[in-house]
Amino acid sequence: MGNHQSKQILDNKANAIERTKLALSVLLCSVVVSASCFLVGCVSSSVEDPTSSGSSAFASEPADSTAAKLSETAAKPTAHESIPRAPIDNPIDFEMLISQNHDVYAWIFLPGSSVSLPVLQHPLEENFYLDHDMHAAESAIGSIYTQFVNKRDFSDPVTVIYGHTFDEWSDLKDEMLGTLHLLEDKAFFNCHPYFYIYTPDRLLTYQIVSAYEYDDRHIVNTFDFSKKRVVQEYFDYVVNPDSPSRNVRKGARLDAAKDKIVQLSTCTRPANDSARYIVTGVLVDSRALQKKA
Repeated sequence: MGNHQSKQILDNKANAIERTKLALSVLLCSVVVSASCFLVGCVSSSVEDPTSSGSSAFASEPADSTAAKLSETAAKPTAHESIPRAPIDNPIDFEMLISQNHDVYAWIFLPGSSVSLPVLQHPLEENFYLDHDMHAAESAIGSIYTQFVNKRDFSDPVTVIYGHTFDEWSDLKDEMLGTLHLLEDKAFFNCHPYFYIYTPDRLLTYQIVSAYEYDDRHIVNTFDFSKKRVVQEYFDYVVNPDSPSRNVRKGARLDAAKDKIVQLSTCTRPANDSARYIVTGVLVDSRALQKKA
């Protein structure tokens, strides 16, 4: 993901922040984490209120209204079930987003963090959005993106989503995937068991099974995920990583025959160019959404 401590980023950060805020149309709020969280209660609660975390979504409507809709839409997931349900309203204005850039195809939302952002994929350049904003303008902050080695419908056994992390002392520390590092704290990890991915017609719910430091290998190109045996071996590692810095959901298991995972890949904090911080979620629910009116 590059060296996020570069002088260029620091020199340009003010302009990058302003440009990215305008480009993404996102109101980024500060993260509030309660130190007095009761772990049992947090783990048993499957849906969290984004308004209490400071998260905000697409700013085509008031942030409070959007956050409330995100909370209502992200209903309690049921692992490995596919139950027909009546469509519910999609709180993300994909029509507007896609009119600005056809590379936008999803939205990721992690309650309790500032991760409430569009997901993009460039059709020709794998890492185009490493240093370009949602409007394809050059940006030190970049965007949240997948590479075209992954399908846009999240049907691959392993989908990797990339985004920057900046150092704790930087004014950019809460931008992009920076607040994923909140999951390094065991209490926060236990209190926030899910992240959500919105597409124009689906709400995908992922249970976070692990968060750990990994090496800098290109995951999808390193492992042959067309082979179930390889997928299962990788899944076994995901729920039992050898990293000294890790949090794993108690009792977590992954089955290559039926499970699909999304891995959020970002830089470590402090930055280490030979390592990545990986947050893994397994798909536990998928439901239909109506297009935003």
